[in-house]
Amino acid sequence: MPRRGLHAAAMRWILISLVLCWLIYREFRNHRVVREGYDTPDLTPVFKPYVAGLAVLAAASAWPPYHYWRIEHYLSAKATELADAHRAHVHCNTVFDTFFDSNSLAAGHANPETGQIVLQYPWCERLMAYVAHPDPADWEGRTSLNILTHESMHVRGEYNEAVTECESVQRNYRTARLLGVADGPARRTAVAYYQIDYLQKGAVGGMQAPYFSTECAPGRSLDEHLADSTWALRATK
Repeated sequence: MPRRGLHAAAMRWILISLVLCWLIYREFRNHRVVREGYDTPDLTPVFKPYVAGLAVLAAASAWPPYHYWRIEHYLSAKATELADAHRAHVHCNTVFDTFFDSNSLAAGHANPETGQIVLQYPWCERLMAYVAHPDPADWEGRTSLNILTHESMHVRGEYNEAVTECESVQRNYRTARLLGVADGPARRTAVAYYQIDYLQKGAVGGMQAPYFSTECAPGRSLDEHLADSTWALRATK
């Protein structure tokens, strides 16, 4: 799916905000400029409640695209760092975007060649909710963190899903710390994802099977022996 700087929903919000700003401008202009068919400008005072209401609505309309841009910019920087400086571009899909995404069944997907990472709706919001309240991390929090790590590993250059997921398992603590999560909650989240969510993939099989490998364990062939690996940490109480 080609990368879009701003998704369609954001563009609509921006357009609404611009229209409201134009109405504010017109209100002031009508009190300073002689309109066609009139001899003098409108000398009545500007109706302040009307202008204030328009200003509030304009700011409220501008917030959603700014909010998405801020999250995407922030996550892109963190994903780039996780991907060993391979440039990552995170895009947070809206419901509208997801509907037209050919990979809509995947919670996230990435293109190693372009560095584009797409997180489906509402995983960006779930990830930011986890960052705001990381302890205790529920399934949504743990999964949203791992999605970002997993897709960053694809940008790093890995295509095989089982290897990518194992690389992700070992770096979830690093991701949490990069996102500002304190040491204790970051440790507990990373360990819980491995012990609960990852190992369950092997037991469940089916669609989860390609993401699991018995070699993804301490001392096995996929162990990267990272100093901050999930396996090198103990969950603190």
